[in-house]
Order: sequence, then C-alpha cells, then structure tokens
Amino acid sequence: MPGIDPALICHKLAVRPDARPVQQKKRYQAAERREFTKQEVATLLRIRHIRPVIHVEWLANVVLAPKGSTWRMCVDYSDLNKACPMDPYPVPRIDLLVDETAGCELLSFMDAFRGYHQIFMHPDDAEKTAFVTSDGVFCYIVMPFGLKNAMATFQRMIGILFKEVLGVTMEAYVDDILIKSRKKEDHVRDMERVFGIMQKANMRLNPKKCAFAVKGGKFLGYMMSERGIEPNPEKVKAIMDMEAPRNLKEVQKLTGRLAALSRFMAKLADRAIPFFQIMKKANPFEWTAECQAAFEEFKLYLSSPLVLAKADPGEHLYMYLAVADLAVSSVLLKEDEGVQRPIYFVSKALNGPETRYTLMEKTILALIATIKRLAPYFQAHPVTIYTTQPLATILRNPMASGRITKWSLLIGQYEIDFKPRPTIKGQALADFIAECTARSTEEGADGGVHDQWWEMYVDGASSNKGCGGGAVITCPEGFKAYYSVQFDFKVTNNEAEYEALIAGLKYAKALGASRLKVRSDSQLVVSQINGSAEVREERLKAYKELVEEEIGRFEQVVIDQIPRIENSEADILSKLECAVRDDHAPGIPAHIQKFAQKEILTTPATMVVRVDAVSYAVPSWVTDLTNYLKDGTLPNDKNDVYNLTCIQRRAPMFELVDGQLYKKTFGGPYLKCLPPDQAAAVMEEIHEGICSSHQGPKTLARKIILQGYYWPTIQQDCFGHTKKCKICQLYAPVPGRPATFYTPMTISLPFARWGIDLLGPLPTATGGRKYIIVGIDYFTKWVEAEPLASITEFQCQRFVWQNIICRFGLPEQVITDNGRQFVSKNFEEFLTRWGIKHSRASVAYPQANGQVENMNRTIMDGIKKKLEDYASTWPEQLNYVLWTYRTTPRTATGETPFALSYGFQAKVPTEVLVPTHRTIHYDPEQNEDNLRVELHFIEERRDLSALRMEEYHRATKRYVDKQAKIRSIEVGDLVLRNREKSKPLEGGKMSKN
Repeated sequence: MPGIDPALICHKLAVRPDARPVQQKKRYQAAERREFTKQEVATLLRIRHIRPVIHVEWLANVVLAPKGSTWRMCVDYSDLNKACPMDPYPVPRIDLLVDETAGCELLSFMDAFRGYHQIFMHPDDAEKTAFVTSDGVFCYIVMPFGLKNAMATFQRMIGILFKEVLGVTMEAYVDDILIKSRKKEDHVRDMERVFGIMQKANMRLNPKKCAFAVKGGKFLGYMMSERGIEPNPEKVKAIMDMEAPRNLKEVQKLTGRLAALSRFMAKLADRAIPFFQIMKKANPFEWTAECQAAFEEFKLYLSSPLVLAKADPGEHLYMYLAVADLAVSSVLLKEDEGVQRPIYFVSKALNGPETRYTLMEKTILALIATIKRLAPYFQAHPVTIYTTQPLATILRNPMASGRITKWSLLIGQYEIDFKPRPTIKGQALADFIAECTARSTEEGADGGVHDQWWEMYVDGASSNKGCGGGAVITCPEGFKAYYSVQFDFKVTNNEAEYEALIAGLKYAKALGASRLKVRSDSQLVVSQINGSAEVREERLKAYKELVEEEIGRFEQVVIDQIPRIENSEADILSKLECAVRDDHAPGIPAHIQKFAQKEILTTPATMVVRVDAVSYAVPSWVTDLTNYLKDGTLPNDKNDVYNLTCIQRRAPMFELVDGQLYKKTFGGPYLKCLPPDQAAAVMEEIHEGICSSHQGPKTLARKIILQGYYWPTIQQDCFGHTKKCKICQLYAPVPGRPATFYTPMTISLPFARWGIDLLGPLPTATGGRKYIIVGIDYFTKWVEAEPLASITEFQCQRFVWQNIICRFGLPEQVITDNGRQFVSKNFEEFLTRWGIKHSRASVAYPQANGQVENMNRTIMDGIKKKLEDYASTWPEQLNYVLWTYRTTPRTATGETPFALSYGFQAKVPTEVLVPTHRTIHYDPEQNEDNLRVELHFIEERRDLSALRMEEYHRATKRYVDKQAKIRSIEVGDLVLRNREKSKPLEGGKMSKN
C-alpha cells in the first residue's frame, strides 16, 4: 500500500488520559445505503486502508453524506474528537494565498488523490478509529476523514515535504496544490522540482482534478490568472439564477452567497441593508419594493464583475472610505500606470450604538474595520488614506474622547498617512465618490429624529388588587422607555385605559416625540378616539376630550388596535406595582423591573386643574456674563461685591458665539453654558434618560462636560440630584459601616442573662438527632448545649428547665431570636410563670444576640475539626467541644468559664498525662480546706472579671465607633429598609437592595 513514509509523519490522536472511551450504538441503514457501504468497505479492504478489528474501546458509526448523485462514506468521530486536544498547527489564510498566486503567467493545479489516506495512522491509535457496519467492525490503517486534527496533520506534512518551494513556486491549502511561475519559460523547471519531491515521498495525485501549464483556473474558490483575481463564476451564477426570496430562509441564503463575494463588491453592507432589516423583524415575512430594488442592483453589479489586482511586495497602497447611515465601507487599491486598481473591498454594517456615532467617528470606524480585516496588508505596505475629513488632526488631539484615543493607538501601529482626496482614477471606484455623505432616510433628507415616527404600546388594568397603567415607548433609534403608573383611586377598565393613554402621551411628549404611533388592545377606547364609536358616558367624554387635547400637542398621532398578545410588555407594566407587592415579581422580566419609570397618580386626570404657566426670562448667571461680555454691564446689585468680582474674574474664560455663551476649554471644543432650568433638564436626561444607567455624581458631572455643557455648580448639583433619585436609592449598595455608635450589653451577675439559639440541621446522627440547642451565660461565658432530634417549643422549655434553671437558678433575662419555637404562646407563658424576662433579637440584626451566635460558630468549628470525615458521630464529640470551651480563658473576662462558675480551675486531661504541682502534692483533706477558702474569694474574682469585661467593652466601642458613619434618623422620617432579611430571594441579582 503506497503512502507517506511513517518515519516522516503519521497521525497521532493524543487522546486525553482522563477521557472515557465511547462505543456508539449501531445505527441501521436502508437497503440501498447498506449496499453502498458494503461496496465502499470492500474497496477500502482491497486497497488495505482498513482492517478488521475486535475488542475495541472506541467505536463509531458510518454516515453517508450526499455527493452529487451518489454518496460519500464518512465516520461519525464526534465522541473521539471531543477527547482529543486541538492541534494548533496554522492553516494558511486563503486571501493571502490567492494574492500570492495572482499575476503568474503559467499555473498548474493539482489535487492529492485521497489526500488524507496517504498518511498512516500511528499504530497505537489505529484501533481508536474503529467503526461498525453490518459486515463487522473495522479500523483505519490510514488517516480517515472526519478526525479533528486531520487537516493540521496534512498541512504539517505539506510544510515538511515542500519547505524549500512553498511560498516560492508552490502554494498549498491542505490537499489543493498549485505550482506557479512568474515567467512561463520557468514553469517546466518548477514542475520538475515539485514532482521530484512528490516522487521521493511516494505522494500521489488525482489526474481527474489536475490541470498543468494553464494560464488560469480555479483555486480556493477564486479564478486565478495573469490579469488578477476574479470571482468564481459558479458563485456569481448562483445569485444571478436566484428568484426573489419568498421566506426568511431564502433571504439568509442570499446574504450568505453575497458574503462569499464580499471581496469583489463595493459597499456590500450598505446595499444589503434592506435584507438585514427583514432578518431583524419579528413580524411576518414581507419582501418590500426596497428589497427588490436592492436585489436587482446586486444582479446588475454582478453582471460585469471586477478583476482585482494583487499588491506587490513593499508597494505603496491607497484607500478610500465611505460612510452611510447604517454601514461603513472602504476600498484598498494600488496605482498601475496612472490607473487605480482595487485590491480589496471591505464593508461593515453598523450595530445599534455605532449608528449614533458622529460622521467623524464613523469615518474612523471604517478605517478601523478595514485594519482589522486586512491587517497583513497594513503590516507589509505603507498606506495613504484619501479623505475629505481632518482625520489626522482628530487622531492626534490629546483631548479626544476615549474611543478615538483607543482607535488612535491601533492606527499608530502602522505606516499610515492622510491626504486630501484627489480625482478618482478608475470607473470601478465610482461608488466611493459619495464618501462620508450619509444617505437620507425614507422620511427625507431634512428629517431629524424629532420628525421620525415614535411608537407607544399602552395598556390599563383595574382589579380588586389595584389599578394601574403602562406604556412602552420606542424612539426612532430603537431604544425603549418603560413607564408604569399606579392609580391611587378606583377606576373602571375603560377609565384605566384612558388614564394610561393620557399618562403615556404626556411621557412621550416629555421624551421629545412629535410623531407618534399608539398601539392599544382596547377596541372601545381606540374606536372612540378614532370616531368610529359613540361616547355615551359623561366620564368617558371628559377622558376623550383630554386625550384629544394631549394629541393636539403632537404634529401627528395615529392610534391602532392590536391583539392583547402583542401588548404583553405594556400589560406587565400596568400590573407591575401589584405584582411586586404580592411577591409575584420573579415572573416579571428583570429589565422591566429595573428600568421602568414608576409613578403614583393620586387624582384622576379629569379632576386635575390645569394652570397655564406664564413664561418669562429669569435672570441667571448666564444673563450676567452675557451682558458683561456684550457691553461691560454688571448686575444692578452693587452691594453684592463678591458676585461682581466673580463675573469680572471669570469673563476671560467665556466667549459669545452668535449670542450664545460658551465656556472655553483646555484644548477641546467650547462648552455650551446653560441656565438653571436647562441645566436641570440636561442633568435629568443624562442621569435617567433613555441612554442612561443612573451613574454616580462624579461620572454624571464628567459626562455632562464631555457632552459639551457647562454651568458653575455642576458637581454640587449632580451630588444633590443623585441623592434625591429614587432609583439610585433603591439600588444603591447597602452601607457596610455601622450607622450608630456601639452600645455594649453590661451584666455584673453570673447566670442572670442567658442567650439561647438553635443550630442545624446537621448530618443525622443516632436517634435522628440533627439539631443543637445552645445556651450561654453572658457573664461567666458558661455554655450549655444538647443535641435534639426535633426543635419544638416543648424541647426548648425542657432545655431551659433542666440545663439552666435546675443547675444555675432562675435567670433574670433570656435572649433568643424570632424562631417559631421561641415566639410561641407556650414558651412565653413558661418564662412568665417563672418571672423571666424574654427579649428577642431583631430579624435584621442577629448581632443583638451575638454571644450565642459566636458560640454556634465555635461549636461547629470544633466539631468539624474533631470529626473530619465521620460527620454522623457529632453528638459524641459535642461534650468534648463544650469541655474545651469551658476550660479555656476568655479574652473579655480573663478567666475560664469553669473558674467563674465554681471558684477554681478544673483538672484537665493534660494533667493526667503530665502531672503538675497540684496533682503531685494532692492531699484530699487539705484540698477541701483550700476549696472552702477559695469560695470566699469567688466574689472578688467575679468583680475583677466584671471590671475586665467593662474595659473590654470600652476597647471594642472605641474600635467600632471609629468605623461608624452616623445616620441621624428621627421618628417620622421616610427611610429605605434593607430587604436582605425580609425578602432575600426576590428578584435575584436584579432585585433592589
């Protein structure tokens, strides 16, 4: 069996050691397919490309892929490929190979015969390629098609064999091989050299797919010749023979075929905008007249396709840029005997934010898109950009925006210069004459944003749970504003629809809409407003008059009825407050919850008394500076010496342009000066408008400056505005610093105050025990704990009775949390019967019972360290942990809990292992006498501990008070409560704080 010598190269799978072998279940085939598979297997066995195999770990199925009128046998190696790491060996870029081939006088096109099968599998990996058929199980001896890294292995073999001629007289992309000769007399010698290498390596070619010593041919999907690079006629014919698309799938097929020819098509993205808009729409498919015109334009363009030139090494290249509303384009070209010949066309459709770039930014974006696409050309050639825009000045401006600065750094890597655009030398480049002139929209070239149509979906709702309305307003650029109103009064369903419509119209007008399309699912309201239905109720007549009054404030309003299913977002907004109040918020989309503008209406629209404001110019700082710059006039208040001095001192920093006051800046454009009313409107829009995200005061002030506005108190006003913003307050980070000074809980009597808490559930132990009830004395720090199977109120009463009252007497106070066991009526009556005061820690502030909370952590830490992997035996270890705690000196008291409780130190196991002085000289009679004497000192010992505890509390207070940020709150103040404890799971990451 011929093939490449395995000593030179063979294919190794390098399956990951931790990969589990997969044996696919056999798939059965139809009789015709089974017969074809049988013949193909027989052929592979005859030419010794496969062999039978048994006891395999990996097993795959055969798949038949259509190939013309027959099939091609493949193997499904998807499981095996997942277990193999990617081979990073590089595959050449097709466009660079094509460029290197163009312009040669003679070419020879070759194709390797069963290219992959000429490389052997590594013997250790051959059986991993096993596949099953109806005739048995076989594995490949040679490298089969379908393996993950087969292409990289073949390309590596090409690189090894032909390293001396590759890139000089030969180009290869996997098994597509081409011999090229700049001079036709050199071609025989070039072929002889390549064939010698092939013969030596025992490499075979497919004669049916070879063409030798021709002037042109197809290579990697392009037509290559001495003239240059031409598109594949088959790809052109595929578009020319297409009929107008009838559905979305055919539009996608059309755009895919156009993309394959993008290198040859000027301003492709701009011309294909109608197709892209159809693909974005969620409405039923509609092939418009604009789409048909674009389709015919593409066919006309392709009827005489271009021949592209190639760039010679080191040659100076040139570029034109073109900008439209929704796309940017460019053409890279060379000059050949005074004629400009295109090398590459590039175009890019603009996404949402990019469509709002300025003309200058779009022009630079066209250059950036070209650099990213054609980086090898910019690395190898100096390029001159022909443009009418001052790109060089803008890119070198140190005060440019961050986006332009980032682009400038990318452009600075290459040898690029900018020159004014000369006369275009070549008919092929006529499409770029209209560079940087945006195409007018269908509303007309003079139509601005306010003249384009806005869209509003509106809905109202009325029920026993509450009444409300909602509106979704979409601006011409596609941004949505969500508006939710809650009615603090009772209305009918129709009245709610009218209220929502009136509120939505006011909100749309405030956003700047002048032409509005209104969509509502209320047939009655739409019919009454359009005049097709009579209004009989007096209240609805009043509502209709208000709607007509609001409509009169617009240039044009169209109201249509839609099905309720198409009005889902407005319906959600109309019930938003009720859903949040009733804990149904998780079903509401997160973006609506966060970005909806909420408002509460306390009075019906028909009862609101309108007051027409009389507008008059209010003198402001802008007026004072304007008058001073015009004619040197100062304000009349001569007593305000400070203001007069400020005007004279600040005046040089300002300038009047056509009667408008501007502030000079440090190297950037002038800033427009705003009076207080305009400043408030700009600040509100930038902070909470359509394109805002409720940023902080410093960022807000900086954005106002960057967008070209100024007034003297920007920072102060921004801080005040963000502090008053309701959304910012609801979603602001919860302060982590203490809000008040530390107040310690002092106690001077042992066993008078106990803290009790429940711990668990833990791993279930013997007897079903999985909880621990813990009690700790606030003075001595003595701790009691007991494992429980259930945590009922009876168990808690029994613990207090047996472990506290019967051992240490009646306490004065017991502190617990708000668990149902502790707040039950029986537990309260039990404590009251014994005269014990019961205090409960706040749900939101468990630190109030911090002693027992810390003890819980200590118990869990001790149990985990003693048990390691034997978690179910924790009850046996609990007493050891308690003993350790009771015999360890506490920092607050300086004594062990045992000593403060019993008056002497306990004997510990260490003294058994290594005897101490008191155990060596132990005398029972003398020991009893000493203990009686020690009992006289226990009160003094406890008093000293109380003093130490007091000092410890003072030190803690000094430390905590340094971190405190006092927030003075008085009764009657409106406050926001942290919802972490009350509603911890509602809303997830998108919830309020």
